[in-house]
Amino acid sequence: MSTQPEQLVNWQDSVVQEAVIALCETRGIRQNATILPLVLFLLDKQWLTPDEQETPVFKLNTNGTRWLPALLDQVFPEWRERVEVRYELNPQERSTLLSRLEFIKNNTRFDLPLWLNQVSYNSLFGELDDETQSKEVKALLPDFKVSRDQVLRIRGTTDMHLVRKMLKPIKLGPLVKLMSQAIIPERDLQELTEVEGEQPYMIMTVENLSTFMDLDIPDHLMLIWAPLDYPDLAIRLIKLIPHYVPHIHFGDLDASGMELANLIASETGRPVRRFIPEFWHEYTSHFAQPCSTAKSGKGARWQGPVNSNEFLRKLMIRKEWLPQNAILLDPRLKKELHNLLS
Repeated sequence: MSTQPEQLVNWQDSVVQEAVIALCETRGIRQNATILPLVLFLLDKQWLTPDEQETPVFKLNTNGTRWLPALLDQVFPEWRERVEVRYELNPQERSTLLSRLEFIKNNTRFDLPLWLNQVSYNSLFGELDDETQSKEVKALLPDFKVSRDQVLRIRGTTDMHLVRKMLKPIKLGPLVKLMSQAIIPERDLQELTEVEGEQPYMIMTVENLSTFMDLDIPDHLMLIWAPLDYPDLAIRLIKLIPHYVPHIHFGDLDASGMELANLIASETGRPVRRFIPEFWHEYTSHFAQPCSTAKSGKGARWQGPVNSNEFLRKLMIRKEWLPQNAILLDPRLKKELHNLLS
């Protein structure tokens, strides 16, 4: 029988436990011989990114932040309690925090906003996130909604209505007619409860902003920008769109692009579908680039078994990748987009 990768890590080892708890708290881990199986496991899962400033230090990336807590719940169930105990306030810390909060309270306007930017919140109240805040700390902090204030970008001709809590719906039809794209702030997106109105024939998430903006798309295809480092907003909207509207992902032909398609499909409960035009292989000799040695990020080296798709298999064997914007001006591209809808 084959061994599951997580079974190669001794999760009961106190050193491993301390290392993984520290990783959750600080988003960083330093490789050494004792925790090497843990680091190799996390690298294999593509949950770590090498720290460019310090070696051999690795940072927990977006995928790791998303998926590591769920894994720890299975293999190290008491990790949350251990984190909480570490963050129980001692008398001096409690006094300092209460003094700070009292000062902020006495110098805060009465008409408090519902939302705060993440940077503003961290400056005022500290940088502990939900995974590492104890119940005691959470009880002392004001209840703001916190946003990174990114934006969701949408293109297409659909007149979908984005329904918000106690606010007027956002009608996409007029926006996309007036401008080259509809831009929805994160704060508005997080207030969405459902979508109504005209639905597109298909949703296509696009990895790179340049391709998202320049792609010549047919009617009834909705484009949603899903950047590699923060696809959360695209995922948030797709979850609200009925499942009878199919989704397909168009990204770079590299390991990270493949993983992004998997992530979006997994988070939205949809099958993995990737848009790989039949003629794309013709661009290999002119536009293929060597993969980097990194395990994540654009152009990261291929990992896992060789793909059954002949085109992808050749790229993997040659340790090369292809950027998606290389095929933007090819007249066959729009035809293949049309074929998707039919």
